[in-house]
Amino acid sequence: MKKVRTVVVDDEPAARSRVLRLLGQDAEIEVVAECRNGNEALEVLRSHPVDLIFLDVQMPQLSGFDVIDRFPQGAMPFVIFVTAHDRYALKAFNVQAVDYLLKPYDDDRFFTSLARAKDFVAMQESKRLASRLLDLVQDHLDTSKEYVKEYTIKDKGREYHVPVKDVLWIGTEGNYLELNTEQRRYLMRMTMNLVETELDPRDFLRIHRSFIVNLAHVRSSRYSGNNEFTFTMRNGKHLVSGRNYKDQIGKVLIDREFK
Repeated sequence: MKKVRTVVVDDEPAARSRVLRLLGQDAEIEVVAECRNGNEALEVLRSHPVDLIFLDVQMPQLSGFDVIDRFPQGAMPFVIFVTAHDRYALKAFNVQAVDYLLKPYDDDRFFTSLARAKDFVAMQESKRLASRLLDLVQDHLDTSKEYVKEYTIKDKGREYHVPVKDVLWIGTEGNYLELNTEQRRYLMRMTMNLVETELDPRDFLRIHRSFIVNLAHVRSSRYSGNNEFTFTMRNGKHLVSGRNYKDQIGKVLIDREFK
């Protein structure tokens, strides 16, 4: 396990010293700072990566709860409150504190609390590593997968080779799919779900159960209300998205500009 980066916050020097002494007995703990008040704690939290904080409740200027309130939600490290007042216990757990050490506490109680916090940190790190691993695997699959580059269409005894980069959009036509290029359309016997898996998702976007667009040929897109987007293709064709596709369309359109 990597070092647990820890901060101790208490306005009483003797209380800080005791926590620091006990933490010094655990080789997995790295104390990155000790703070005398909430303002100092905020400065440290904003400038250092921290996993765990031992936080007094009653302090001058800012209380322990003020520190939590002023820190971005979801970015606060794990907290063990250390205080001589038991009346704050319920509020402490409402802000999802790992533990609530009530002064005076003995060494065993301290190390039980610390062990619990370390378990939380380890679980969080495991989730981060697992998430990163999944991202790397997905990136590898996306870059290594061989997507279709060309479709061969047979029509009335003739054979046409249609590069997918030339396809503006794909639509449904009865039991067929139609590949629309600037020159003409081609009918192909295939399902929309299957063709979607064959096309590079970085280039093609399913916007409707009946439409897939080539993003390289989208001139503009706009939200037209009612969970629908209108896509204007390079040749002037307007395609309206399905309401069920709003979220995946929104993810692709963020920060994307069409020429």
